[in-house]
Amino acid sequence: MTDSTNDQDKWALLIGINKYAKLAARYQLNGCVNDTKVMAGILHSNFGFPTDNMTLLWDEDATRDAILAAMDDLVERAGENDIVVIQYSGHGSQMRDREGDEPDGFDETIVPYDSGRGRHPNRDITDDEIYMRLVKLTDTTPFVTLGFDCCHSGTISRDPFGANSRWVEPDERPIEELPPSPVPAEVVPAVSRDLGPSGWLPRGERYVLIAGCRDEESSYEHHVRQGDGTVTHGALTYFLSQELLKAGAGTTYRDVFERASAQVTANYSRQHPQMEGARDRELFGVRDIEPMRFVPVTQRRGDGVTLGAGAAHGVTAGSEWAVYSQSVKQVTDDTPRLGLVEVNRVQATTSQAGVVEEDVAGIIMENARAVEEAHSYGEMRLIVDIQMPDAYQAAAAALADLIEASPLLRQAEDGEAGDARAYIIAPRDDAGEGDPVPQLNEITEASWAVVGQDGRLMMPTHAVNEAGVVGILRDNLERVVRYRKALSLTNPNPDSRLNGKVEFRLKRQKPDGTWEMAEAEDESGQIVFEEGDRIACEIVNRHSAPIYVSVLDFGLTGAISLLHPVAGASEQLVPGGSIQVGVRAGDEVELYMPDNFPYAPDPTDDQQPAGGAETFKLFATTHEADFSRLVQKGYRAIGLGQAKGAGTPLGELLGMALTGHGTREARRNRVPPDAEWTTVARSFVLRRSGL
Repeated sequence: MTDSTNDQDKWALLIGINKYAKLAARYQLNGCVNDTKVMAGILHSNFGFPTDNMTLLWDEDATRDAILAAMDDLVERAGENDIVVIQYSGHGSQMRDREGDEPDGFDETIVPYDSGRGRHPNRDITDDEIYMRLVKLTDTTPFVTLGFDCCHSGTISRDPFGANSRWVEPDERPIEELPPSPVPAEVVPAVSRDLGPSGWLPRGERYVLIAGCRDEESSYEHHVRQGDGTVTHGALTYFLSQELLKAGAGTTYRDVFERASAQVTANYSRQHPQMEGARDRELFGVRDIEPMRFVPVTQRRGDGVTLGAGAAHGVTAGSEWAVYSQSVKQVTDDTPRLGLVEVNRVQATTSQAGVVEEDVAGIIMENARAVEEAHSYGEMRLIVDIQMPDAYQAAAAALADLIEASPLLRQAEDGEAGDARAYIIAPRDDAGEGDPVPQLNEITEASWAVVGQDGRLMMPTHAVNEAGVVGILRDNLERVVRYRKALSLTNPNPDSRLNGKVEFRLKRQKPDGTWEMAEAEDESGQIVFEEGDRIACEIVNRHSAPIYVSVLDFGLTGAISLLHPVAGASEQLVPGGSIQVGVRAGDEVELYMPDNFPYAPDPTDDQQPAGGAETFKLFATTHEADFSRLVQKGYRAIGLGQAKGAGTPLGELLGMALTGHGTREARRNRVPPDAEWTTVARSFVLRRSGL
């Protein structure tokens, strides 16, 4: 594979430690140096990394001081938007937390060659130390890949036949017997950090992190026969390297990781590799490839499959899903599909579907990608009324055709009230009494304008003669539907065990840098922020069991973004535990008004708002769930009159998701007790500064 990032330098730091001078014989490893050798070869031959830009540290060269010095050197040498890879293969472990930022009292660590336990000094490198350097590095470039083929959980009570685990028992010596913390007090996070499921580093979109396993699992060494002998690698590195060798132009981290991780788990059932961050970025490149919207096929049994999305994602019974190969990134009319399935039972975060069509018997298997082809919305579609002067009948007819072809929209029938009205407004010097959309005043060319039931513009205006304009309007109307649907998602089961068990609060930063709960203004009764303010949120689990949490941001432009966790990660929150999103350095959430968002110079002018309402919505489930399928961009061509696509939600849509087509009300409350979910929404007003 030839990488296209010719303008960026490429750097790599590869660390492999088989031999540990101060650890017992049972902790000696075999495959770590091999990991670095194979990765160095692939990075150079397949991805164009210069050998002079690669630093390899093996065994006795990989001391604590040498590893930290190499990291610091890499931070200094990497230039703006350079490509950087850091891989560590060796032991992982834990040591007592000296900074007070770990809820369990232990820092995660990597174990250098010269670190020990018992009578030997602890020379481990903590996740805090790595993160300090990562923050500096990602201030320079967001194109950083981190690999940890190790673990910080394990056991020494395994049968000797088992493959070596890359884990050293935690160092439980008291803090006073450990070296002083090298992390400056001023950079120690004030709250527990937002670690991903790998347990190594806080999530971030400015790097891709690939780890050998979940934080409670082990990473194993894998033996491969070569001729008459055996070669050892880390299981993750071995199967990942096989996929990297086959990668072509446009291959993303997601593509290779999904295939490699499946192979790892097939060989080691208790090892589940993790990937967090920019999953859809081109391998060791700078280009983010827009992924198609899909859900994975997680299981195949007989003529049925399990899909990795459920009621909490808006899946409904009766919907039909086309199934494609795992390698497919975009679906066109020419893309071959494996078959078609129809959803027949919806659970909280998964769905059961029957195979309706199949190109080859049994070809639909685990890890295939399912794309919704026909959603069972019933009549719960957005009703659009079209009004235009007689001279623009052809333009109106073109929009009407697209509306009728859309599964999310329907044109209003005679005498029927619509949810939205699409006007074509002829040129005019000013708006007179009774004219449509009077807030637009002068119109220099015939234009489309769409208003909601509140009489305000729902989206940007567009000239009638603009190329592709009816398609833009249709897309924006469908975004309104998806926005409202996702915002309205609520578990209708009143007996859900999670109802009222999850606290979700907004916080604001005070001038002195500390944080406080965001309270509503006495005058307006609303929580108000100004552009430039920092916002954070706190989540507390009052349930008796662990939950998984995600936060979506419903923005002013109709966009839905995943605020927490980063795509590909999942956040488990233990009973009584809490996390704070946006507080930690490097995780800031700063509010801003979108470009050209309309506001009134006079705040008393109710025709154009001085700001808009934004919503953070928490999804909490008892099973891991990926909510990235709900993410969407804002309205196209944001301009005059753009407003948030909020309004009356499509109230019964989620009920349809739980009960098929709503014909069996007796089944509404029969949600499996181990598949609960709930939502909590917190809205606030965002105003332009100084108004």
